[in-house]
Amino acid sequence: MELKKAGAIRHIGLSSHNPHVALEAVKSGYIEVLMFSVNPCYDLQPANEDVEELWNGANYREKLVNMDPERQNLYETCQRLGVGITVMKAFGGGDLLDASLSPAGKALTANQCLHYALTRPAVATVLAGAHTAAQLKESIAYEEASEEEKDYALAFASFPNISWKGHCMYCSHCAPCPKQIDVASVTKFLNLAKAQGEVPETVREHYAVLPHHAGECIQCGACESRCPFEVSVMENMKAAKQMLGL
Repeated sequence: MELKKAGAIRHIGLSSHNPHVALEAVKSGYIEVLMFSVNPCYDLQPANEDVEELWNGANYREKLVNMDPERQNLYETCQRLGVGITVMKAFGGGDLLDASLSPAGKALTANQCLHYALTRPAVATVLAGAHTAAQLKESIAYEEASEEEKDYALAFASFPNISWKGHCMYCSHCAPCPKQIDVASVTKFLNLAKAQGEVPETVREHYAVLPHHAGECIQCGACESRCPFEVSVMENMKAAKQMLGL
């Protein structure tokens, strides 16, 4: 902070694997960017002082359901307060790309891991590690990947011992909406508002500029028939209209 005051640096960031520590730092108002480990396995684990527990296979043997609430709160708080997240460990050190090593018991592709991280609230970029030029090119190929190649939803829905039932993953499998509502974005703003118990002005402003709003939902149910996680989309649209006002 002294260096920032002196003009030697312009911004302060923090790196952490612990959502409790990271959340306290974000709420302090002192940091503007957070480097945090984000992937579909680590997101299931609660805060722990021992970072080794994040990749301890024993922690994934029992049935796990949905994202750890403290991690979800961290991401949503970052978005609300304007703290950008740079993601590390998107591939879990490469374990998620190998079925024999992945805590999920199933291999994901680099595109799926990158897309999952980039669709979390507040995430601005992924710092993708690489041992070889070929691995680096594999990550860069995300920029030209098709939506089918990026899609992680069906792979997640088939994970053994891991369930995201009822939890919106912002995967957009619910699209297309006949009223052209961006259901994933509406749900993301709804969740941000729910987390605060009120509608932050930044959320209200970003929601207002969406071309279509939850109030336009005709309750046709087409979205729910396509959702791999059995999310109550129609109820979410009702809640969003009531809470967000449009």
